[in-house]
Amino acid sequence: MKIGIQTWGSTGDVNPFIALAAWLARAGHAVTLAITSAERKDFSATGSRLGFRVVHAGNIGESEEALHDIGRALFAMSNPMTQLHGIFERMFDPGVAGMFAAAQALCAENDLLIGHFIVHPAQLAAERARKPYVTVALNHGAIPTRFVAPPPLPSLGPWCNGLLWKLAGKLIDKAVLPSVNRLRREQGSAPAESYRQVWESSACNLIAVSREFCPQYADWESHQQVCGFLNPPEEASDWRMPEDLARFLAEGEAPVFVGFGSMVGLATPSADLDETTRLMTESVKRAGCRAIVQSNWNEVTAMPEDARIYRLVSAPHTEIFPRCAAVVHHGGAGTTQTALRCGRASVVVAHVTDQFFWGGKLKQLGVAPAPIDRRKATPANLAAAIRRVLRTPAMRARAEELGRKLQAENGVAEAVQIIERRFG
Repeated sequence: MKIGIQTWGSTGDVNPFIALAAWLARAGHAVTLAITSAERKDFSATGSRLGFRVVHAGNIGESEEALHDIGRALFAMSNPMTQLHGIFERMFDPGVAGMFAAAQALCAENDLLIGHFIVHPAQLAAERARKPYVTVALNHGAIPTRFVAPPPLPSLGPWCNGLLWKLAGKLIDKAVLPSVNRLRREQGSAPAESYRQVWESSACNLIAVSREFCPQYADWESHQQVCGFLNPPEEASDWRMPEDLARFLAEGEAPVFVGFGSMVGLATPSADLDETTRLMTESVKRAGCRAIVQSNWNEVTAMPEDARIYRLVSAPHTEIFPRCAAVVHHGGAGTTQTALRCGRASVVVAHVTDQFFWGGKLKQLGVAPAPIDRRKATPANLAAAIRRVLRTPAMRARAEELGRKLQAENGVAEAVQIIERRFG
């Protein structure tokens, strides 16, 4: 088959689709991956190395500085639905025209379209071109089931959970549908009545989440398919460990990894970048542990060196996490599952909505303390959480046990099998 794939967002939103594109190409399909990047990365070389074509469908935000300002505004919103509306209004909507044009091109060139669940322009393009369409959900927090309540609410039994999901659905619709239906009206299509019409393909919605986090709930219809985490292949990266990092790892006890991904701040000098980096470094100093701290170090100002802290700018998490005693992160879907797949307990410092969801899941599994709200994070409370993980053998043993289970899964291979069975 000729298969077009479309995603948007940070590296955490792109990597699962790189994994899927690579495995589909390996299975003999001709694959094109369209990316709208938050970090202005060029993934063309990765695509060439893995056997698929990459198309860049613009960037998120007019500039890196503008995107940072948007991020600060969203971070200031404590209401999750207000934050979700803000993501669409300020981050997603300005790029809709470019994403829709890219989706139309994919439909013209391919037999099947696969899209990140939030990329509703791809769904509309496939609908109008009458091409089969698959959605990929990177978390399951918006898929109703009577077995659990909508996060972060506690489960109150099947009947009450059903009512709560109806209420949650109305709130999500209010945040999402204005963006969705604006484009649909412009293209002469009937408005969507629910976010689920565009976030879940009625033919196949791949839930790219390990079954340790998300079982195949009995009340889900057949289009909902839990395939497992889409982990990129090792050859997706050409990274080689620097000699000074290898020495640092060899010279003492296993360090703690600390990094907040794209939440850390601009790759230019800024007060926010300095403040976040200082939070991370002061926390590990108070915790009394060695650490690998990932930040935009080349732009951090006035921060003295510390022999017990290795300053990391960039590296594949799969290469770093197995060598660490614990992982402190922001709770993105990819980072969360990679940390657990590597058998490491976590401390989550959640910045936005879905990160609290993932932090709560890790606590529920017994491999992390309760997530810390970034707005309330201090060196003292973050250090206390790190010490708790390091001093709780049962938490670390549970992470190792679950890590072995995740390593036995092959989500991307299962995703390819599902696609081929349904559309091949």
